[in-house]
Amino acid sequence: MTRKTIVMLGCLLMLLGCEQRATTERSGSPLESAVAPQQAGDSVTRPAIEVDRKDASERDSRRAVAFRAKDALVAALSNRLAEVLKSDGPVVAIEVCSQEARQIAKRVGQEHGVEIGRTSFKLRNPDNAPRAWVVPLVEQRIDSAHAVDMDNGGLGMVFPILLDVKCLMCHGGTDDLLDAVKPELAARYPNDAATGFAQGDLRGWFWVEVPPG
Repeated sequence: MTRKTIVMLGCLLMLLGCEQRATTERSGSPLESAVAPQQAGDSVTRPAIEVDRKDASERDSRRAVAFRAKDALVAALSNRLAEVLKSDGPVVAIEVCSQEARQIAKRVGQEHGVEIGRTSFKLRNPDNAPRAWVVPLVEQRIDSAHAVDMDNGGLGMVFPILLDVKCLMCHGGTDDLLDAVKPELAARYPNDAATGFAQGDLRGWFWVEVPPG
């Protein structure tokens, strides 16, 4: 595979991770010991610390699901692009992003029980406009993996994509874009706003919605 045939892979792989907070449980803590025993006939109420631990554990589980789904989407898109780039080149690979990426994301979402996609503050495809809960994060230009507790009890996460030097051939300035790519982008995306980036810029995000329960 030549250097030009791998140009499209860089953007999908530049993701910043974040460490998940560990939940430490201790038995016999002062707070637990201070809870008075229940009398016969009293309603049973779990100590607040147990409720907090349960909520934290469930949140960490949903975070783990989001990370797995994001990693699966990156792998699926990368493998498909590598296949097309090897056989047909970068111009045809644009068709994968245009026609197949959403179907791939839908399949990955079904496999992991989530909703998943991509978005940006400078859109190439208007179908990738941010969902309502993602909008504030886009406006803040969140540059690390970030979790949001959603109104329905689920968890939303975003994972930033930073622009690699290879991505400039499709997302850089006029002098950076490949000549072979320019007419294809103009034909497919007449209102394309996803150019003019520099190396290391925040390009956009993967977003994941993990349902409650």
